[in-house]
Amino acid sequence: MDLSRLLLLFVCLVQTRLAKMIPLRPLCDSRVMDRYIREARDLLNAPSNRIFQFPNAIPLPNTGLNLRTWRSKSKRMKNEEIKAGLIMLSNATQAAKHFVASNSTVPLLDKIYRNTRTFIHILQLMNVPDTSNQLYRRTKPFMGRTVRNVLYTYTRLMHGKINIFYREMAEEYCKRRKR
Repeated sequence: MDLSRLLLLFVCLVQTRLAKMIPLRPLCDSRVMDRYIREARDLLNAPSNRIFQFPNAIPLPNTGLNLRTWRSKSKRMKNEEIKAGLIMLSNATQAAKHFVASNSTVPLLDKIYRNTRTFIHILQLMNVPDTSNQLYRRTKPFMGRTVRNVLYTYTRLMHGKINIFYREMAEEYCKRRKR
């Protein structure tokens, strides 16, 4: 099943959830997140992933993760941090596309853009209050100069903060579903 069909299925399930107020089924299936992580690694290792230097540096979210600090944050703070990082990354992929001339690299950036927008939407559906507008103004972004920097940031974000938060939220939603 390709990503567009998976997303269509996901949107249908989300609409059903909103209508019937039941948990997101894909959230309770760890294979969904595993697929996104595998896909991110594949993008990073893609043969068309050339070291192309941008004329200007692009701000990318900081993907560093201290588990002790992360676990002490509230759901709202985690949601905000991830969402702000995804917004910054989606903006970076759009900016990178303007610098890239390679036809084989543009689809990689488009895929990252679509996936980041999907996860932003998922975060909005989790009904965690949002104040992400201010978060990345307080942290210093990493200034990326290559397509590889963008791909690496995406992979780290998917494998780190997004994966951990997704699984935490799945645990909470799936418990409710079993009751």
